[in-house]
Amino acid sequence: MSLQSSTSPIVDCVISIAVVGTCTVVALLLRNRLETATFAMLYLLGVVVVAMRLRRSAAILNALLSVTAFHYFCVPFRDSFVLENSNYVLTLIAMLVVALVISTLTFKIRAQAAQVLSSQIAVESERTRNSLLSAVSHDIKTPLSSIYGAATSLLEEEDRLDKSERHELTQSIADEAERLNQVVTNLLEMTRLEEGLDIKRDWQPLEEIIVSALTNTKKLLGSRIVTTNIPSDLPLIYADGVLLEQLFINLLENAAKYTPPESRIGISAVSHGQKLLVFLRDNGPGFPLGQERQVFEKFFRGKTDGIRGAGLGLAICRAIVERHQGVISASNSSTGGATITMELPMEGAPPPVQQISETSLR
Repeated sequence: MSLQSSTSPIVDCVISIAVVGTCTVVALLLRNRLETATFAMLYLLGVVVVAMRLRRSAAILNALLSVTAFHYFCVPFRDSFVLENSNYVLTLIAMLVVALVISTLTFKIRAQAAQVLSSQIAVESERTRNSLLSAVSHDIKTPLSSIYGAATSLLEEEDRLDKSERHELTQSIADEAERLNQVVTNLLEMTRLEEGLDIKRDWQPLEEIIVSALTNTKKLLGSRIVTTNIPSDLPLIYADGVLLEQLFINLLENAAKYTPPESRIGISAVSHGQKLLVFLRDNGPGFPLGQERQVFEKFFRGKTDGIRGAGLGLAICRAIVERHQGVISASNSSTGGATITMELPMEGAPPPVQQISETSLR
């Protein structure tokens, strides 16, 4: 399946220009009612739509024209290229960089997906891209809006802001950029797993993988109390340590999203014959009844209650477990809260302890 648009390059460029024109008409109709930052988000949304559907050249053209139109029609002085405040130069540069980054990242996602697509799944691919646009557009726009708002405040109000206010705005930019990076990372990770990513197995101690995941999610977990119950004599597992760590990071992030502060999260493991059983339990609201299987589907989200996310975390968990020939399931505990159960095969016999130590030192 070709990565290119089904239309010609000229048609793509015409459509790209038409999208900018549509955004400009809306901006002209509403520019006396809404703030300047709102129109920046409008043009950036147009960039996302074009980048998702058309060629890269059309997306770049759209980004450049969007910044030009935004400058001419929305930034004081309006209907001219004169800037009332030199700070707007940085604002325009930031908007152009964000627009180009969006188009480039979106193109990379499409490129990775297109490498393994065949003609048999062409229809499914189109449905997936449409779902991607619907599910992720809000999660891209929201942090971008916050980043733009905080950056604009720093530029325009710098002399009137004290140190703590500047730090708060800077921290907001960093946090929202991290969220945006997580959305893109999850999309790329999901694409790599669906392409049939080769896993790099080695003998791993499960406890060390879990400790590393807890370290990486310490900030997000906050005041939640996490307990682990890993038997000291639990055999080593033959698995991809990086992927398993990502699995536990996603599970802990999901638990943190849906549980209140001070709540408890428990991780336990036990060997059962030729299988390793791992359980992650919390005392939150649990999964929606009847939707325990759906939570592992891409872009599926139950009752969110304002919780942000694209619905990819648990889908990535299932893909990782299945790449290890395992099974993952979700259920609600009889005492309240959610339970994730994983069954991973325990294959072969681990090497001698001395050999494992030497491998770890290398």
